[in-house]
Amino acid sequence: MKPKTSLLVKPSSTADRVAIILRERILSTKEETYMGSEADLAAEVGVSLPTLRQAARMLEYEEMLTIRPGKGGGYFTRRPSIETAVRSASQFLSSIDLISNATFMDVADPMVNQILIAAVKCKDEALINELRLFVEDQHNNSDQSQLPTEYSFRVSTDLMTLLAQMSNNILLELFIRILWNEISVSRTSGTFEESKQIMLSNHTSRISVAKAVLTKDKDKAIRAWKKRSKFIRSWPQRGFELTGARDK
Repeated sequence: MKPKTSLLVKPSSTADRVAIILRERILSTKEETYMGSEADLAAEVGVSLPTLRQAARMLEYEEMLTIRPGKGGGYFTRRPSIETAVRSASQFLSSIDLISNATFMDVADPMVNQILIAAVKCKDEALINELRLFVEDQHNNSDQSQLPTEYSFRVSTDLMTLLAQMSNNILLELFIRILWNEISVSRTSGTFEESKQIMLSNHTSRISVAKAVLTKDKDKAIRAWKKRSKFIRSWPQRGFELTGARDK
């Protein structure tokens, strides 16, 4: 009798398995290391050139491999950027319509609190000055009714990215950028065009958080975030407006 295949296990192709082998090798060496020519790698791994090329395309998309044609060319190792990780994870999250705002913030709040605790201790003058300029710019653009809706949420993402950098914790930066890229682009675009009050509240609550961090007052920063979190939780849930827009 032929064994049953679990529906939960996706069978991997030969190209998938080759990609795993090459990925492990890439991660075990330094960036820009020469791995070999296309023909050499295909022979070494024991696959055809078309299969190797298919695996290589996967790794190129992941920004883990550079292929240089011509004399002196070949396969070279590469390291993916944080932007690549953010983009891929955000694309996945944006495809899920059933995550409520409350659930989203239940995940985000503990991370943001840790970021704020670390950010108020930041001693990087360049980052501190960047936050100071952010606050000044926000004061100069206090009339949110004259700005596109997308601007308001893009700026919120910029603030979260900056605070995460100030925390000097790459894991917190990665996770919070993934979340905020998704919430600012996918969960808001096309939803609040007619709601200027939401834009104004978004503006005032984010600037309160930024100013609190500049004062280096941890408790004040956490209180400001608590108010902002409550505001974000009150946003209209993404629903038929976006779904309908996608279907058009």
